[in-house]
Amino acid sequence: MSHPPAPLGADAVVPLSPIGYVVTDYARPQETPPQATLAYGDQGHVVLYEPYAGGLDGIAEGWYAWLLTWLHDQTEEETAPLQVVPRGWEGTGRTTGVYATRTPNRHNRIGLSLVRVREVKGNVLHFDGVDLVNGTPVLDIKPYSPTSDTPPESD
Repeated sequence: MSHPPAPLGADAVVPLSPIGYVVTDYARPQETPPQATLAYGDQGHVVLYEPYAGGLDGIAEGWYAWLLTWLHDQTEEETAPLQVVPRGWEGTGRTTGVYATRTPNRHNRIGLSLVRVREVKGNVLHFDGVDLVNGTPVLDIKPYSPTSDTPPESD
């Protein structure tokens, strides 16, 4: 029986490169809605760099898609704590572990936004549901799947 490869250590570098960037009306993270699903009245778009534009082929209007992004506007101080005060708990003195929240202030600044596709034109994906600042790098786009992205009812 073979053993699995050793896991990467905490100091390992995992190479990621953006496939494009988000265009929105928001300049600062503090101005954005807390979740894209709460802001389907806001519109934005993803501009893919030309080598990646063919990946949009097949994405249809009305679909939902996950945008995986790099939250580039978080400061080192914002990304350091492992205990945070979740939204709505301000002033209570209560904290919880960062991994039990949806805060954008995380060690790895990976963002996850569920957006509704309005249309695709060339290398641009237009969407409804904005919770990102203008210029946010996009790492990947994945289709939302109700059968895969929703836990079974028995759970």
